[in-house]
Order: sequence, then C-alpha cells, then structure tokens
Amino acid sequence: MSEYYDWGTPFDDEKRSLHEATVSLIKACEEHPSIDVFGVRFVNEGLGPMDAIIIEAGDGTFETDNPGGIHRREVLAITVNPLTTIPIVVRTLRRSFPGLSHQYGTPPNSPRALCLYNIVWSAVERNWTPERFLERMFWWLRESAHLRLHRTDQPLEQLFYSSRYQLILPSDYIKQAEDADKKLVIEDVPGAPGRQHTLKGKFITRDQHAGPAALALHALNLAVAGVSSSQVEAAPNTLGELHDRLVSRSSNLKDPLYSTVFEAVTNEGLPPDSPSVSKAMFVIVWVPRLGADGIERHDVLGYTIPCSLLELGRAFDMLQFDSEKTRWYRTALIGVDAPSCDDSQWRDLEVLPMQVRLAIGAEGGRQMSAIESDAADFDAVLAGVGSLGSALADTWLREGWGRWTYIDPDQLLPHNLARHVGFDYELGYAKVDVLRSRARNIYPSEPRPEAIAESVTNPSKVVLETLKGASLLVDVTTTFDAPRDLSQRDDAPRTVSLFITPSGLGSVMLLEDTARTLRSLALEAQYYRAILSNSWGEKHLDGHLGDLWVGGGCRDISLRMPFERIHLHGAILSKQLRKSVAGDSARICIWTVDDDSDAVVASEIVPYPVHSETCDGWTITYDEALVEKIQHTRLSALPNETGGVLLGVTDLKTKTIVLVDTLPPPPDSEGSPKHFIRGREGQEEALAQVHRRTARVVDYVGDWHSHPDGYPATPSGDDRKLLSSLSELMSIEGLPALMVIAGEHEITFHVQ
Repeated sequence: MSEYYDWGTPFDDEKRSLHEATVSLIKACEEHPSIDVFGVRFVNEGLGPMDAIIIEAGDGTFETDNPGGIHRREVLAITVNPLTTIPIVVRTLRRSFPGLSHQYGTPPNSPRALCLYNIVWSAVERNWTPERFLERMFWWLRESAHLRLHRTDQPLEQLFYSSRYQLILPSDYIKQAEDADKKLVIEDVPGAPGRQHTLKGKFITRDQHAGPAALALHALNLAVAGVSSSQVEAAPNTLGELHDRLVSRSSNLKDPLYSTVFEAVTNEGLPPDSPSVSKAMFVIVWVPRLGADGIERHDVLGYTIPCSLLELGRAFDMLQFDSEKTRWYRTALIGVDAPSCDDSQWRDLEVLPMQVRLAIGAEGGRQMSAIESDAADFDAVLAGVGSLGSALADTWLREGWGRWTYIDPDQLLPHNLARHVGFDYELGYAKVDVLRSRARNIYPSEPRPEAIAESVTNPSKVVLETLKGASLLVDVTTTFDAPRDLSQRDDAPRTVSLFITPSGLGSVMLLEDTARTLRSLALEAQYYRAILSNSWGEKHLDGHLGDLWVGGGCRDISLRMPFERIHLHGAILSKQLRKSVAGDSARICIWTVDDDSDAVVASEIVPYPVHSETCDGWTITYDEALVEKIQHTRLSALPNETGGVLLGVTDLKTKTIVLVDTLPPPPDSEGSPKHFIRGREGQEEALAQVHRRTARVVDYVGDWHSHPDGYPATPSGDDRKLLSSLSELMSIEGLPALMVIAGEHEITFHVQ
C-alpha cells in the first residue's frame, strides 16, 4: 500500500481567505469528471502561505503497468501562492512517486513538484485558465507514464536542481587552474538581480593578495565517467552524497577525486597548514552526458569544500608526515584505484554546490553567432575605426570572426562619443588602443587585436609587414587615398571598401576578388557608373543633414548623422561582408534606406572585367561594359562616325585615368563616313548632373569617336588636331586630355 505525505494543516476560513485562483481551481476540479476533491489545506515552506487543493485524479488514458510508474489515480495537491515565480504548481503526495524528468526542485522530505510548462509563467498566464491547467496536468501524467515527456530532440536534463549560488568562471578556467603559480579568487557580485546569489571567479598569482572581500581557493578539476538521461535530484550536501548519486548512474567520484588530489600534492609534498593557507577548495567535476549517439555535452558541476588540500589528502589517507622535513608526502601510488581507507573522513566533508557558468571566448561567440570556426580563421586588417569602423570591430570581436589588426592615426575626441565605440575616460587615447582595450574586456582570455596608430597608406615597416601577413583588408577610412593607393600595390591583400553615404541613407560595399583582378579603383568607377545610370543614384550621394564644427581648426568638422544609421548599416555590411568573403568573386552592392519607413533595398551591380593601357606615362583603366557601350553606339551610327564625352576620374598622384561612362552624342553633332564633330547641346546640363550625382568626383576627361569599318583605330591628322585642342583646354586646370578611338576590331587610347 502506498504511503502519502501528511502535508500542511487544515484550512481555517475564519483566519484567512482563499486566493482567487484557488476558488476558480476548486470549481474546475469539482466539475471535472476525472477528479475528486478532498479539501483544502494550508502550507508554508518559507516562501509565504500556500493554498493546497487536495485531489485524486486519473482520466484512465494509460495502463496500470506503465514504464513511468505513474498510478492510474494519483493523490495530488494543487498549490497556489502568488508570491512565488510560478504561482500555481502540482505537487505529488505519494511518497514513492517516481523522480522523472521535468520536475522542480523541492525542500527535503516534501512532495515532488511537476514542471508543466517549458515557458516562463509571464507567458503562460496570458492564456491560462483553470480548465486548461487541469488538462495540462493530465497531459503531464499521461506522457510521463509512457516516458514520452522528454522529447528526443530536447537536450538532456541537468543532473541536480540548480543551486542558489551561481559562479561565473573565466573561459580558459581549465588552463589557468592547471597553472601551479595561480590561485582562484571568488568575489561577490553585489546587486546582481535574480534569485541566485552571483559570484565571479578570477585567477591571480600565488603571491598576490586576494583582497578583503575575496576568497582565495585551491582549484581542482576532474572528470568522471559519462552519465545518461536520468531524473533530476536535489543537489548533494557532502562528497559522499555526490559519490553515491554518481554511482547510481554508473559513474564514480571517489577514484577520479583521489587521483586528482594525489597529483595536486605532487612529489614536493605539502607544508603544514598555516593561517595564511586557504581553508577552502573549489572542485569542478566534468560529467559527460550520454545521448543516443554518444556524448551529447559536458555538464559542469562546481563545489566548494571548507578544507585545505592537505586536509582533503589526509581524509583520503594518502599523506604521511616527515618530521625531519616538516612536510606531508604522498604514500600511495598513482594509477590505481583509490585504496581502502576510512571513507567517512572524505565522505562526510560538506560541499556547497554552485551552478557553474563558464564565460565564453571567441569560439563561444562564433557558436552563438552561427559562424563556423573555419570561416573565422584568417588574419585581417581593419583600416579606419571611426563610427562605422568601431561598430564593425565591436561586432566582429563579439562574433569571434577573424584575427584583427586595427590601423587608424586618429585619437578619440569628445564629439566622437556620440557615434564611436568608447567612453569618456578614454578620450584622448588613440582610437585603435580604445578598441584593443575593449577586446580585453569582452573576451579577456583571448589574444587581443594588434593596434597601429598610423595611416594604412603609411609605408612604415610595421604597416607594410602587417598588410603582407593579412588575407583581407577592410577599408573604412572614408578616404579616396587609401583604396586608390592600395589598388596600385601588388603586395596588398584582398581589399574591401565599406562606407555610409553622407545622408546616412545608403551604404556601399566594394569588394575585390580573391585574385585581385578587379581592384578597388576599378570597382569604384563601376560604382559611379551605376549611380549615373540607375534611379536610386538620383539622390544617393546627396548632402547630409548639415555640418557640425567640433573644434577651432578648418578641418575640425563632422557630419550630423543619427547613431541608429550607423548600427543599421553596420549590421548589414558586417553580415554581407562575412557572406561575400567566403567566395572568390568581386562584389559591388548598394543598400538604400527609406527615410520614413526605414525599409532597405539592395542594389547588386555585376562587376565587369577590367583592362589597363599605358600612354605617355599615364595609366588608363576601363572595363568591358564601357567598351560594349562605346561599340554599341558606334554600330548604331554606321556607316557614319559618332562619338561623345568621356567621363572618369583623374588621379594626379598615381597618374591614373579611370574611365567611368560616356554621354550620348549631342543632338546637334555632325557625323558622316569621314568625320564627326561633337555638338554642344545639353552637354553642360548633363555634366552638371554628373557632378551632382557623384559629388563632383566624376568629371569630363576627354572625348571619343569612332572610325568606319575597314579603317584602323589610329589617329588621323584631324584627330591629332582634336587632341591638341583638347589638351589646350584641359591644361587650363593642369589636367591631361584623353582621346579614345573606336574601330571595327580595336579601341585605342591617346593622352596629351
């Protein structure tokens, strides 16, 4: 015959009234055909008074001889206590009720509690009714009777109910705990929210003082044999209880603990304890959890033991005192099972269970961000750590993506705090050093990024060596010189330029291919052509919300731009770059934000192969799409000659002319099979539009014209006169003049 808990005291309606939920539950129970109500009792387990509705319930939906050990009719108590996190709970009054999965922890020698929901009560109560609650209770009993409550796709449940203490340890705890020159220090985290008392551990050297509010502990790590799924039990209070519970699961504590203590003593032995020696130890037990396919995960159990390493070694009877050397030495051989000893000595040692939370490092960041480790294994340079650059750096630090070197010559100034990563106490420091410090505070156990407070175009030894060792350079300098100079260098890594447009309504990615056949300068030209030829380019580079003077110098000026825009575009650019660098191709993409709805539209531009020609000391760079456009215009005009204005970017420093686009032949142009004279109608207005759309970056660089079929693309006498007149015109601004001739089978370039 089953035994039941005589739980609580009879309810006295003269002393107190029932909770509102209790009344509604009693009514629902009385109306349910599968429930008999025995009465209401009053219970207090130290968390405030509880109403307990005593019932006998059974809906006959499972057989008597079921694998879960649930009786067809169970005596239960439905408790109501609005002061607790879960105010309505089902408790089982049968003393032999099985300890199955999905139960709450309860005080010793008290009824078990059923965990009916896998979501928080604040979500449950939104659609909670007494009737639904009772159906959920019967569902729990039915599924538990057939051992179906814990789904196969769910992770294994914990071994023991959570402790009221939680301890946060460094991510590299194991490595540091094995360092004989370090000791673990546990400190309280004052004011931490939640039901658990929070502590935090860190390692200091043996000769460092732990501080008055810290507890220095000797740390031990040990691993036990694997444990499969089982019922959740109350946390053990002694080493013996922990050992017994592991043994009941075909594991063992005594042998690995003995071996670990033996190794910790070492051949050098231990001196007698003194007041300065820590009288507490911290033991972490790593428990492999076994699923259907082997080890599913490792549970980390943490326990503090109020004794020294010497006392624990003596409790195992493994130490002998040498009076001549006044030290304790090991007397047993390692590698064998723990010898028989007075088990009560070590078994009776009290333990304080702690829920251990290991801090995550870069690998944890990658797992949380769904990033494969192989995809993050590369060395990279982030040039420019301003508002966008620092946001990207912070994102990639947390995601554990890449090993970074930050390069930026600027310092963190007061106005930067509105949009940069940094704090007031870091003002005046180099921006790269601020970010490097941030890396230490995010994942302190990981190697910190390198920091170079110089320009990425500075030909210093440290910059050159850094670029040589990198496989990716992320340019967020928002300058022309960085991507253009780097385009000229064969020793630079694959480069991507990321920037936000002045209005904050657009962002751009210009990514070179892995082989660098399409470099930043050429991608920039195709980006400008896309601006000129697409509707989104109409206002793409329009002005910003205004300038803000932030200092007394003529260059002390910044843009007005909401911080939200930095985060919006930073998130897009970060994800898209991670996705793009996994491939070998070049990419040009523009994202445009609607200022009212904040909807984002992506515009993908297909990059075309690029070619270069050298003429009179100048390098002319052009792409196949531009050649196709010129040839198409030529074919459309045959048998007559045709031509038009050439648009591009002239870089006097590198003596490079990058062709961007052409304008259509003006309507007042003259063309015949033997000549072409470009008209002027509409050209001034069209060029003004080019200037406006491209923020005056793209300009007139020369003219092109065609030759008829059967004639080479070499300049005639008239062509040379044309080039001379163009040169005379361009020389007013000190610029070279470019003439391009398109023939039947070739295209030639001429600079003067």
